[in-house]
Amino acid sequence: MSDDVVAYYRQFLDERSWYAEGLSWTVIQPASEPVTEDVVLRRLRGRRVDLTEIRFPHVNDFRPGMPDESKVAYLTQVGPAVVMLQPNGFEGARREVLRWLSDGVRVHNIDWTINGNGGISYAVYGKVLAWVDKNDPGRRHGEQPDVLDNDLDGLREARRRWDVGDLAGADVNAEAMALVERRTGVRLDVGWVDGFEEPGQAVMIGDIPRDPRPPGRFRHKDPDLDARLRSAPEPTRRAALTLVARALADRFTFSDSEAVASTVGSIERGVPLAPEMRTRMFRSQATGDGEARSAVHGLYAATALPDRHADEPLDLLNAATYAIPDEWPRLRQSIDGLLHG
Repeated sequence: MSDDVVAYYRQFLDERSWYAEGLSWTVIQPASEPVTEDVVLRRLRGRRVDLTEIRFPHVNDFRPGMPDESKVAYLTQVGPAVVMLQPNGFEGARREVLRWLSDGVRVHNIDWTINGNGGISYAVYGKVLAWVDKNDPGRRHGEQPDVLDNDLDGLREARRRWDVGDLAGADVNAEAMALVERRTGVRLDVGWVDGFEEPGQAVMIGDIPRDPRPPGRFRHKDPDLDARLRSAPEPTRRAALTLVARALADRFTFSDSEAVASTVGSIERGVPLAPEMRTRMFRSQATGDGEARSAVHGLYAATALPDRHADEPLDLLNAATYAIPDEWPRLRQSIDGLLHG
């Protein structure tokens, strides 16, 4: 496969370093229905605005009802498709927005935030078929999570290079953008992007409410088990987490065995893990038969305090489905037994 597409986006990002802080690019293409800017605008509950007439509050002063800079977007028609770019927001990556946008059409989105997290989303006919972590393409969810598998070679190679320390060759963002272009045939045009007037004409996306959802990632993998664990007595939930934590601790060899032992003990006793030890768990390395990085992340997440961290304890189970997929069916059956008493 030609590397010209990746080279285009590598140069695009190198020459516009501010996009390292965040970007959301969406390509909306016709399937059973045509798509125009006006169609997209209606689905976004949006309106055209002149940014010279809007005064955005500082993030620390923001209150509901105030103009929200994260909902500013730019639209353009590219042949039968519509392209949307958000330099400072991520509405195009939201599940709810993808569902509305994809009625009768195909929607691809690539996004990332200032901390580097992000992914590729693909929605069709009101369904989010797949979301793939751009930094770790083995992490994915959706109604058909493997639908992008044949397009992930570039991201897999970038991840491999990252893992061996070849950071210069790990052009994850450029690879992800190239994937979208290859799947859609639509390029994010430099001339269009550089032609934005700031402030100037743009689109303000309307309020599209969030779907009801629990915290954490495991809900995507197994919503039934997630819900039953959340409603179970605390000792039962703790026993399930301990079972999985021990399985990970036994399967892998960790560089900081003391941190692992303390983490498993904290989970088993249901007490907080000391912040210093939790940091050591996060920094630990692992080796073994399975996805070691997921094992480290899962054990780290299992000791998260409520409302204090981006992770939460049941993320341990989600990580285990990646780290030890061959053992997960047995573990799930055992957890099911715990829930049935």
